[in-house]
Amino acid sequence: VCAAGRAVQSGTCTQCTGGKFAVAGSTTCSTCTANTFSAAGASGCSNCNAGSTSSSGASSCTVCAAGSAVQAGTCTQCTAGKFSVAGSTTCSTCTTNTFSSAGASGCTNCAAGSTSSSGASSCNVCAAGSAVQSGSCSTCSAGKFSLAGSTTCTTCGINTYSSSASSSCT
Repeated sequence: VCAAGRAVQSGTCTQCTGGKFAVAGSTTCSTCTANTFSAAGASGCSNCNAGSTSSSGASSCTVCAAGSAVQAGTCTQCTAGKFSVAGSTTCSTCTTNTFSSAGASGCTNCAAGSTSSSGASSCNVCAAGSAVQSGSCSTCSAGKFSLAGSTTCTTCGINTYSSSASSSCT
């Protein structure tokens, strides 16, 4: 009878290879299932750590790369508007006024004069007649103007006027 981690091969007890296991008295080495692993001579398989995966018969697990996370037992790329660091179990949502493309390891701040909602894949430039105020595009009031992508509304000069949401003064 073979000890744990060994099975009969060609009439002798032989150590199971990595990715396989045997309990004491086994006649064959069994294969570890997906998302588990074993070293050579193992009596059982161990689960992969959170944020890592393996295929069946693996002797080790692979950590999910930055920009991906474990979903349904495999490393899956984060969608646009989300991000992750290496070894993540979930993708996190980008916050307001940041964005990301698919597979991102972090979010990028919107450029001056543009904004985004949380989970955005891009930023929107504030239209002419509006400017970024408190993190969102706000309409310029009468007597002020702005060009597209402005961070502030500019007061009209002496003897000029504008209605609200104007791109110039007359």
